[in-house]
Amino acid sequence: MTVGNAVRPVRGGARRHPGRRAFLAVAALALTAACSGGGASADPPLVDAGRYPVATAPAQQVGSASAAHYQLVAAGDPVHVQVGAARVLARMSGPDIDQTGAVPGKPPPTSAPGVLTVSLTSEQGTLDVPAGSFLTLGERQDRISVHADHTAVHVAPGRPATLHLSTVFRAGHTTFTWQPQGKPVVTWDFVVELD
Repeated sequence: MTVGNAVRPVRGGARRHPGRRAFLAVAALALTAACSGGGASADPPLVDAGRYPVATAPAQQVGSASAAHYQLVAAGDPVHVQVGAARVLARMSGPDIDQTGAVPGKPPPTSAPGVLTVSLTSEQGTLDVPAGSFLTLGERQDRISVHADHTAVHVAPGRPATLHLSTVFRAGHTTFTWQPQGKPVVTWDFVVELD
C-alpha cells in the first residue's frame, strides 16, 4: 500500500482519484459562472438559496385595456381597465371545478360544474358592472350560459366587488370576455382539464 496521491481502489473495483472531487467542484463553479455571467437574459434572476441557485419569478406585468386597446391575457392575470371615466383593476380567477364526479378507474367526465370569480377594484371613479357584460365561450366558440350570484355589482374607491359566475364546463379551451359597453375590452384565456 502506498501513501500520497496514489490511486486507491473503491467498492466494486472502481478507482477514484483524490483530486477529482475538487476538480469537479471547480468545473461546476466555472460552468455556472459562464452560463450566468454578463449580458441581458430572458431567464429569471437567480437567488442564492444557501447551496444551489434557485430561479425566482419575475415581477408580474399588469396590462391596460380600454375600448381602444383590447387585451388578451391568461386566466388569473390582472388588467387595468378604463371604462369611461372609471378605471378598475380586474382579475378573473378559476374556474374552480367540482371534480367529485370523477371515478377512479373510469374515463374522466367530459364536463363538470365550476365557478369563475371576477374581482374588481376601483382605481378611479365608480362603475356599475352587470353580470351580463361577461361572455363565456367554449372551444368551438359556442356560448356558455353562466349563472351569476348578483345581477350587477357596484365598484367604488375603497369598495371592491366580487362576482361569481357558475356553469357546467366542458373539457377544453375556454375564453371569458368582459364587454363593459358592448365591445370586448379584455379576454381571459384558459383550458378546462377534467382528468
